[in-house]
Amino acid sequence: MKIKKIFSVSVILLFFIKLYAQEPNLVKDKSWYVPDYVKVQFAGNIGLVAVGAGYQLFNKVLYTELLYGFVPESVSKSDEIHLITIKNTFPVFRKELGKNFTISPIAGFATTYEIGTNSFTTLPSIYPEGYYVPNAFHFTFFGGAMVHKDFKDSKMIKGADFYFEVGTVETYLWYVITSKEVSTSDVFSTSIGINFYF
Repeated sequence: MKIKKIFSVSVILLFFIKLYAQEPNLVKDKSWYVPDYVKVQFAGNIGLVAVGAGYQLFNKVLYTELLYGFVPESVSKSDEIHLITIKNTFPVFRKELGKNFTISPIAGFATTYEIGTNSFTTLPSIYPEGYYVPNAFHFTFFGGAMVHKDFKDSKMIKGADFYFEVGTVETYLWYVITSKEVSTSDVFSTSIGINFYF
């Protein structure tokens, strides 16, 4: 129930911020700080569900997003997990599939900070020196495909990106290199998501 409330409130707030900022009677041109789109993502090492807003930069060469991710106790098998992520996605190239469809292979990386009580930036005093390394920050690397659709007849949603990604975390890659028990296939996970343009 809690994850549904967080998800609903986040999407509604992002929607109204975007709608208000683009109301022609209130703002003539979009301000630099107003996001280009809102995002909802399922899985991908940034939370069971992540929501946030993003910007298309450098003539759509880079998509940068600020996201909040959440993992409930029922999934984490311990405490709730709360994550803040800065995600960067690069469309490798774009191929038009028709009037309103474009497909792009994508690649990128994300930096995630766990803001809950399950991690630490400095080693707690209860552990011996060097026993653990700080685990609050993680770097995720991913690749996948994205399909963009324009909604030219819609007054509310101008377009949407639907995407699929395969990625891993830097810690998992380290395990593959240093441990014989962990194989490459064990460290990759998938995610799906959508970006809404208003």
